Amino acid sequence: MSDSPVSGAVITPYTAFLDDLGREPSAAECERWAREHPGAPEEPRALVDAGWFTARGGRHEEALALFRRAVEFGGEFGRDAQVGIVDQLYALRRGQEAEEAQRALRAELDAQPAKFTDLRIFDDMVEVLTEAGESESALKWCEAGLDRAAASGASPEAAEYRRGLALSRSFLHDALDIELDEDDLAAEAEADASLAALSELVRERWGDLPGRRGLDVPEGGEAFDSIVLRWAREDFTAVRARWPESTAHYGGDYDAYAARIQREARGYDEAGAAHVRMVTGTLADFQAYAQRTGRDPADQKTRQSYGEWRAAAHPDQTLLWPPARNGPCWCDSGRKYKKCCGTPAKN
Repeated sequence: MSDSPVSGAVITPYTAFLDDLGREPSAAECERWAREHPGAPEEPRALVDAGWFTARGGRHEEALALFRRAVEFGGEFGRDAQVGIVDQLYALRRGQEAEEAQRALRAELDAQPAKFTDLRIFDDMVEVLTEAGESESALKWCEAGLDRAAASGASPEAAEYRRGLALSRSFLHDALDIELDEDDLAAEAEADASLAALSELVRERWGDLPGRRGLDVPEGGEAFDSIVLRWAREDFTAVRARWPESTAHYGGDYDAYAARIQREARGYDEAGAAHVRMVTGTLADFQAYAQRTGRDPADQKTRQSYGEWRAAAHPDQTLLWPPARNGPCWCDSGRKYKKCCGTPAKN
């Protein structure tokens, strides 16, 4: 089963529920779906989602109860739930129980053959433990994750997790006053080289996307904010019909388009933007703007100015990018960011 309804993937009943909803679900809606679909393969996923939405509201005891219900199902979502349990126990200042929970999760992972799909759990645990101030435990998970990545084959996903975990290891060594070794320095050099290459790409090649502003990066390290205009999911077909030439750049479906938007936002972020603002536009609103301002709707500069106007006029509809990993994805899929546009495969 696929976690995202990309072309050719299986769309699960829970995924269909999220898509039909057309907005971020509430914790109660996720929990109700699980209650109304007992025995469904996605029941634990709905409970995990309900747990994270509940935790985001500061209701850690309630979130802990939801994660404990989900963990009983085992499998991938059961391990997600175990990460949630550790996170909530630390939030509740129940450190001893949190340590017991992470030991149980680690034992489960160590008891099965290495596969790259488990690297996400190691990465999530490094994040949870780092945020909880448990740097020594985070480092142990990081090193175990790197060992697992080395044994998981040479897939692009495994390589991406390896790079992220290696950089986290360098950060944790620095936080713990451990002298950086050759692997740490290599990870930092690789990250620096990637940033330099991306900055060059930003300046030289990414200014030609039709219908959107180019990546306008000031020279000389000057501070800047950026605005990324993206068309609402429900308008994507109409946008492609309005500007047929955009298909070559936007792709044939919204998932390909969202991946391009994600790359553009990341390009601004890694080029040094102080803030990356994701602005959602609709075709009807754009056409009204063009008529009201007397601008040519076919002119790319009109679309650029529309994005800037909308960011100023509708700050409540403008999102800072990236969203929280466990928060809703910016693309309106209804999934968590880390399981949608924030996955390593899309970055």
